[in-house]
Amino acid sequence: MILFKTSPFEKIFFSTPELRITKLLGVHGYRKDQHIKSVVQDAAAKSIERLQEYCDPLGFFCIQEIKLLRGDKLILDSGIEFRCSLFETMLAGDTHLISFIVTLGNEVDDIIASFSKDIDEPLASLFLETASRLCLEQVLREARSKLIEHASTKKMELGNRMAPGYSYKVKNSSKRVMWELEEQRNLFDIFKDFNISVELMESFTMLPRMSRSGIFGLRKSSIDNRNIG
Repeated sequence: MILFKTSPFEKIFFSTPELRITKLLGVHGYRKDQHIKSVVQDAAAKSIERLQEYCDPLGFFCIQEIKLLRGDKLILDSGIEFRCSLFETMLAGDTHLISFIVTLGNEVDDIIASFSKDIDEPLASLFLETASRLCLEQVLREARSKLIEHASTKKMELGNRMAPGYSYKVKNSSKRVMWELEEQRNLFDIFKDFNISVELMESFTMLPRMSRSGIFGLRKSSIDNRNIG
């Protein structure tokens, strides 16, 4: 697949990643060599099965040229502006920005909510939510692989991933700096002319809740200085 072939916007459907029970249980502190009650193992297995049934991973991506990157200010050629004091370091050398929104779909949110009310399955909601978060990270890794492939076709390199609402370590320091969650509004403005199935709430969180957003920097390859096509 060659991304951004006819448009700066891409909509990509992903397959549901396969999750291991040991990975899911490990997040909750269970060790491989530990005796785990069958009721716990069964709940974990059912959560993964339900995720496979209801998950519908989908990603939205948009590539734009960086017009200005100076200090804490980043301005895209569309006029969208972001601010974070770490941009100059984290995105140093980047000439383009790939913004993304990835979601598992509404049905995963719905089934987690329904299980949270089921007193007969107290572990179902907990394990399914954890499995969903692990699934999101795997989808993002697959998305990153696709973007790396795209970058290589353009003699480019994929840079750092950042997201509003997360903090990042300052180089050569123990200090961390937050990219403010409110910047999520500007990120969603990038997609305002496209039909996407994720909604930004007044709290700057997303619906479906099992969604992620962010940016990747894109720069000229160190072994090839040709411009992006």
